Amino acid sequence: MGKSPFCFFFLQEKKTFLSFPPPVPARSLVPMRKPLRIAAQADGTAWTLRWDECRFDVCLRDGALLCPYFGPDIAEPPPLWPGWRAWEIRDNAGSAALVVAGAHGVPLRWTAPRVLVTTEGATTEGATTKGLEIHLAAEEAPLACTLRFEVDAATGLLHRRTELRHTGGEGSAEVEIHAAASLWAALRGEAREVCFLAGDWGAEAQTRTLPGGPYTLLLESRAGKTGFTFQPWLAVTDAEGCALAELAWSGNWTLRAQLRAGATALSGGLNSWGLHHRLAAGERLALPDALLGWSAEGLDAVTRRLHDWRRARRPDPQRPIPVQFNTWYVCDETPDETRLAALIPRAAEIGCEVFVLDAGWFASTAGDPDEGPEGGWYLRVGDWEVERRRLPHGLRALHEACAAAGMGFGLWCEPEAVGPRARIRREHPEWLHHPGGHPPPAAGRGLLHLGVPAAWEWARDLLVRLIRESGAVWLKWDFNADLGAGGWAPGLPATLTRQDPLLAHVHGLYRLQDALRAEFPGLVLEMCASGGSRMDAEILAHAHTNWISDQPQAVAKLATHFGIQRAHPAVVCNDWLVDWPPRAYSGVTGGVDGIDRRGDLAFGLHVAMLGSFGLSAPIDTWSAAERALAAEAVALYRTRVRALVAEGDQYMLTAAPPRDGHGDWAALWFVAKDGHAGALFAFRLEGGTARDFPLPGLRAGVRHLEGAHAAPTEAGVRVCLPAPFRSALVLVEAG
Repeated sequence: MGKSPFCFFFLQEKKTFLSFPPPVPARSLVPMRKPLRIAAQADGTAWTLRWDECRFDVCLRDGALLCPYFGPDIAEPPPLWPGWRAWEIRDNAGSAALVVAGAHGVPLRWTAPRVLVTTEGATTEGATTKGLEIHLAAEEAPLACTLRFEVDAATGLLHRRTELRHTGGEGSAEVEIHAAASLWAALRGEAREVCFLAGDWGAEAQTRTLPGGPYTLLLESRAGKTGFTFQPWLAVTDAEGCALAELAWSGNWTLRAQLRAGATALSGGLNSWGLHHRLAAGERLALPDALLGWSAEGLDAVTRRLHDWRRARRPDPQRPIPVQFNTWYVCDETPDETRLAALIPRAAEIGCEVFVLDAGWFASTAGDPDEGPEGGWYLRVGDWEVERRRLPHGLRALHEACAAAGMGFGLWCEPEAVGPRARIRREHPEWLHHPGGHPPPAAGRGLLHLGVPAAWEWARDLLVRLIRESGAVWLKWDFNADLGAGGWAPGLPATLTRQDPLLAHVHGLYRLQDALRAEFPGLVLEMCASGGSRMDAEILAHAHTNWISDQPQAVAKLATHFGIQRAHPAVVCNDWLVDWPPRAYSGVTGGVDGIDRRGDLAFGLHVAMLGSFGLSAPIDTWSAAERALAAEAVALYRTRVRALVAEGDQYMLTAAPPRDGHGDWAALWFVAKDGHAGALFAFRLEGGTARDFPLPGLRAGVRHLEGAHAAPTEAGVRVCLPAPFRSALVLVEAG
């Protein structure tokens, strides 16, 4: 065998150890101005929660648990159902019944035998959170439901958690569950606008708005994952303020807004499509968590509260996300040692902190070389052995090469995917999903069922082995599939298959994420699903960041940032500089089908810097001037911008830009919590030369500006850009 292009790394005696950035200091969140107060009606069937500027009512009425009021704190809400027709009242009350169970699919009726109230840090009966805990019992089945309504003192968001439990004794009949809601709340007043996020592959999470009703808006996923089509998030604005709702779930879900005169009913939870879960005596089922927020200051303000809540609950919240280089858009799915040897020193020179080897590094042990090789990366998945024809020295050699260059090494894997020739498929077909009881197609990919204990253990051992053998400090976990309702293989024990297959898989996914982070505390876990199609609040409670879109073109990607960052804080939204130099793409949803020459290198870098940040471009062919510009941007991001984007308050200073770029200007402003500094990203699309921007949240005016094309004004900053599709990054210090 000829000399490896990595040999020179092994001959160096001097060791360079990876050093990640120091943690960001913990920040103080502003506590509630008015602490939580809870009042109960004398008959014990209704409760009112009041805090800050908000009020939330809960009651048990005719066997259904209703939340007949959420919004600004008023003395007495008007009647719930003004202008609603009888069938609409029944429909909404039924959706609040929590569970549809039994062979005939009957909504269960509930009683409330026990209620716990905790406020001001005090506890009753062992409760430890500030909020309301209601224990319900079903009248028609041995089923209990525990609901916890917890108000976060730092953000004022209401967090609802719901758990079902079979209360029967040994040998009692199972309870069949066909529908289960974990959100129902009525907003009062006339809705003026509903905002939601809709999209497709390459055009995820585009901002959509509808005027007030009457109508019913139904958002859902039946893809077996969060989905490309919608995000489980929406916001309703009326004359008094803005309310938002978000579901935390990575499987099939529904979120509905029913707008009528004087009220909007929000409901959601597990999608009843394909749902069939049976609980045996003593078993429990946690339903998707729900978040509700309200602010008189509008959508931007309640979004900042959501961001704070989510950031505080993500893993390792004070650990910065490293700047990464990814090989996907550079190596055309066939990475080899010669090309990687050229890329690694260039990535280090630019300032990247981690070098991530994306798809194509692996082989199928039963492959046929005539298929070039084994049918491509998409079908070779499942065995996770190194493709030695392209990487003869394996993954450890890449790790050593990155370490010698001062970077960490990262690895892509799709642990749930199983190719048609994979060993596990031949040896353990019962470990795969069988949708509708049918095996996956012989020539297609299968999906490993993370609800099967043996399959889960195999996946855990596989990932632990890959991380240890490669020395990876970053794992990119992809999922290029639709799971639908899932399915169990024939012959599995009934104690397993009485669970809904998709529920079992999703809960197994969360456990596997947690197991990996526990085994490797320093690991950065990035999630991906052909871009952002499995990106939601719950999967990101178990991972550090998420690749937001396979869209390579910066102009189109800008619109996705504006949308996805309504539902998620910027720190979990991972993006790369890709399309430089511009090249032709075919079939790119939402982008230019061909070469998009709009925007320069700085424009693309600035778009990618709006979240956690990386590059996936042919930097080994760039000019010295291009590499210098990228290195300057990376250094600025690492030292001055990253903490502001990750931890600061975000203001959308313009409406979301159209994904085709035919808009005016787009601007995002990130300001430190203490108001001493901020970063303004301004993008001129087809608008005029100059635009003035306010700088809300800045402590006391502008003392110092850094960045070309900007000058202070009495109200903020004026940005002047000489040509369309140019951008400015302006760093601001307060007076």
